[in-house]
Amino acid sequence: MALPTLIKRAFTFSLVYFSLFVASDSTQEVDALLRWKSSLQNDQNPSPLTSWSVSDHENVTKSPCSWSGISCNNAGSVIGINLTGASNLKGTLDEFSFSSFPHLTYLNLSINHLLGTIPPHIGNLSNLKYLDLSTNQLSGEIPREISLLTHLEVMRLVKNHLDGSIPREVGQITSLNELLLFNNHLNGSIPEEIGYLTSLFNLDLSKNHLSGSIPASIGNLSNLEFLYLGNNMFFGSIPGEIGNLKSLSRLKLRKNDLSGSLPSSIANLTNLKFLNLRINHLSGSIPEEIGKLKSLRLMRLSENQLTGGLPPCIGNISNLQKLSLGYNNISGSIPHEIGNLKSLRSTRLGFNQLTGSVPPSLGNLSDLKFLYLHQNQLSGFIPQEIGNLVKLTKLQLYVNHFSGNFSHNICQGGLLEYFSVRDNHFKGQILKTLKNCTRLYRVHLERNQFTGNITEEFGFYTNLSLLDISHNKFYGQISSNFGKCPQLGTLNISRNDISGIIPPEIGNAIQLHHLDLSSNHLLGLES
Repeated sequence: MALPTLIKRAFTFSLVYFSLFVASDSTQEVDALLRWKSSLQNDQNPSPLTSWSVSDHENVTKSPCSWSGISCNNAGSVIGINLTGASNLKGTLDEFSFSSFPHLTYLNLSINHLLGTIPPHIGNLSNLKYLDLSTNQLSGEIPREISLLTHLEVMRLVKNHLDGSIPREVGQITSLNELLLFNNHLNGSIPEEIGYLTSLFNLDLSKNHLSGSIPASIGNLSNLEFLYLGNNMFFGSIPGEIGNLKSLSRLKLRKNDLSGSLPSSIANLTNLKFLNLRINHLSGSIPEEIGKLKSLRLMRLSENQLTGGLPPCIGNISNLQKLSLGYNNISGSIPHEIGNLKSLRSTRLGFNQLTGSVPPSLGNLSDLKFLYLHQNQLSGFIPQEIGNLVKLTKLQLYVNHFSGNFSHNICQGGLLEYFSVRDNHFKGQILKTLKNCTRLYRVHLERNQFTGNITEEFGFYTNLSLLDISHNKFYGQISSNFGKCPQLGTLNISRNDISGIIPPEIGNAIQLHHLDLSSNHLLGLES
């Protein structure tokens, strides 16, 4: 037999064999998909998987490649299943034949109503790179067999009812770059083996019931950009090895039981933009090294047990937009370097032990919207420069030892909504100052030494819901403008020197449910 003929026959045989092999693969995949479809509950008409069918009259090889949510390679094998959200699937994964999809690289069944457990035979998807089963109602433990997915790059199992511990075997999936398990009921500790996942850039284990200490091996994740461990029950100190995560952009450890001091190695996180450690038991002082975090935009250390002073180096964090240090035991004065933070929009220093006066440099913060200095031991005059804060919407200075006139033009920007200076030693004609603050909805002036004619100086506020000016030295008659405040629910003008009659217009404030006019010199209602 001539050589060309042999080659031709061999090629023909190979082509037929390959075609039969592909046909067998496709038939297996079609059968597996149809079997799983039949196990699902179908409460919708038409069914979301209407295209998943094979005609009895077809005389060609069965193929699922044109079905909704299915993608294939050039050989006709299923490489992707994407049924996120739109399909609204109801049922389990028990009848899903994972072994029938040897070429599958992408599986997304998120945002459906899948129940039951994740079957161990998910480990048969040996080529899988992307797995998303998020936002379902899956329960039970994460199977150890998931470690057989050695090519997996993305694992998203968020917003389910998964429990049990994170399997140690997950450390074998060294190709992982994203591991998202948040919003489940996982318990136990983070396995040390997590440190083997050196390709990881996003790790989110927040909103579970995880406990134990944060393993030092987490410092091996040199490519990590996002680390979210908040809303768990982790205890112990923050490991110093966290300073090895030089690519880290966001660190959120909020709402745990972490204790000890902030590690000085945090200074190595020069790419850090968001630092949220609030609601823990951290103690000690804020380290000077924190001033090296020049990329930082948000710093939340509130609701801890921090002591010591505010380091002046905090003024070096020039990109900082939100500073939240409230509910600690921070003492000393507010450093004038805080005026260097010209990107700052929110400063929350309330409920500390701060002393001294408010630095005039605070007036440099022209983008500031929220300034909370309440419940401290601050004293002295409020600097005139506070009038430069034209974007200010909330100002809370209550329960301090401030004194002097508060006649600054704090309404220059016309945006002030919440103003509380109660329980200080202020004096002066504050109502005249507030007359142009037409957006005010909550005002606390009580227990100061303010004065002024309430008849002439009270403005017109369509959003005002609470006004408390009690325990001051206001005089004059009650303004009829009170009746032009449609949202007013609480009005307390007790213990002043107000006289005359109560105007009938006050009855137009139909939302009013708390009214205190006691301890004045009123003559009663106008007849």
